[in-house]
Amino acid sequence: MKFLDRIFAPRETPAQRAEWLDGAVRNATARVHQTMIASLREASRNFETAETTPYTESWSTTEVHINDALSRQLPTLWTRAAGLARNNEWAKSYLVALEDNVLGPSGIRLQMQLTLPSRAKDSNSTKDMEANALLEAGWGKFCEGEVDVSGLTWDEVEVLALNTLARRGELLFRLLPGSGPMGFQIQMLDPTLLDVTLNRTWGGRRIRMGKEIDDAGKPVAFWLQMAKSGDIPSQYITVGRHVRVPASEIRHSYIVEEVGQMRGIPWLTVGARRLWLLHDFEEAAAVASSNAAKRQGFFYTPSGEAPPGFADTVVSEVLEAAKVAGKVLTPDEIQAIQASAEKFNTIVPGQFDTLPHGTQFQNFESQWPNIDANDYVKSQIRGWSAARGVSYVTAGNDLEAVNYSSARVGILGEREHFKKTQNRLRNWLHKQVFDAALPYLVLRASGLKTSRIEEYRAAATWQPRRWAGIDPVKEAQANEINLRLKLTSRRRLILERGEDPDDIAAEVAAEDELYGDITPTPIAPQQEETSAGQNKSRPRLVASRGHEK
Repeated sequence: MKFLDRIFAPRETPAQRAEWLDGAVRNATARVHQTMIASLREASRNFETAETTPYTESWSTTEVHINDALSRQLPTLWTRAAGLARNNEWAKSYLVALEDNVLGPSGIRLQMQLTLPSRAKDSNSTKDMEANALLEAGWGKFCEGEVDVSGLTWDEVEVLALNTLARRGELLFRLLPGSGPMGFQIQMLDPTLLDVTLNRTWGGRRIRMGKEIDDAGKPVAFWLQMAKSGDIPSQYITVGRHVRVPASEIRHSYIVEEVGQMRGIPWLTVGARRLWLLHDFEEAAAVASSNAAKRQGFFYTPSGEAPPGFADTVVSEVLEAAKVAGKVLTPDEIQAIQASAEKFNTIVPGQFDTLPHGTQFQNFESQWPNIDANDYVKSQIRGWSAARGVSYVTAGNDLEAVNYSSARVGILGEREHFKKTQNRLRNWLHKQVFDAALPYLVLRASGLKTSRIEEYRAAATWQPRRWAGIDPVKEAQANEINLRLKLTSRRRLILERGEDPDDIAAEVAAEDELYGDITPTPIAPQQEETSAGQNKSRPRLVASRGHEK
């Protein structure tokens, strides 16, 4: 019955059809509108970032633990960071700035602050100048020799360590007591030797990404790949293609950004996609500009053949070359050469190429090099520099719109970042090597006592490079005011310049004996040259002019 009702039911008119569609649209719109209002009300009571709206559907709502991500992607990060460091001008510029600002011309220097014990209750402790000098001299001798087993000096080890952190995100080296002329050496290791794919159990402990850890997550041993690690002493345990080195002999350091993180992230990789795209863009733009400058246009004919004489000239030259070589070309080979010559084109300055079609001249037009791509380049470099902790002025080598205020804000901010990097390198490399090498330095220096090794170790301080002021006159005046108000000390001011207060004090005492005590006059605002030199001793000023002290 229902079937027959449907068959004999009156047909729907176009007007009725349109009325139904209009009502359906209105009802659907009302329902969607009410749903959106309810959703917005609900979102206002929650976190906006947690809401998945239509325009945020591609924004991931699941998190991958950093160790899971690193175990899969770290080899790719290494490869791409190394490629940027070798081939990308902007990445190389960052590495140069990193070395210049973190290490400077003299690196991070040892300054001993050992004091003599008080001989009486009413006497103050004084510096143990002799022991300080012996320790600094012993460390200097060690640094000048073969610090690394490959023959690298300490200056070269510093640079290598800093570049390894940028490329690999990790610092890995082995302590070798009893090795070398000083009785101690280290071996710088490529962090890729620490097998990121090795995840297993051994001896009841876990091995994660090449690190054997205890229940608390502390490293017990490191599993290095034997195929790359060089000569490994026979006392180490070898398991398959790996060698197990105890954690007491390995120093492995990196920036820990998340709880439980076991491997480092290469410094160059954050924002690296911007640099790669920029390099690809600049290369394509350069090629387009070069082609536009060289190519003038095309000639083409109705039959698709080259202009008269063009193909014949090419065939004649090939035949002549074949005659010289003692070869005879077949008719089929000559026909193939002629067909190829008809489509021959080149890109050389002032060249008119041939293409099949037409008989008139057609201009070849290109937007390059007339397009201004500065905004695109700047935006990419700004993003890259933000990830690196340096100013755009430094990363982009762009001083076009820099003034005193902007330079001060940008440079002072990045200098704080470089100071933090200096502290990391000092703790990860300098302090670790000095603490391990100290017993061997003490044994080779007469006047030092093995019973005071812990005292020597605690008295070691490190002086990294510091930077000249942006406005030396104003800063010298501020230093003078702070000294007068006893808000700072001369020693602190000297350390902020990256120099040794003891050396300057010795030079000042020597020059007072040589020249007499001359009290410096107050600094006047207009005495720019004088104020720049009043922080130095007279022998240093004489030496700066190229004369003998």
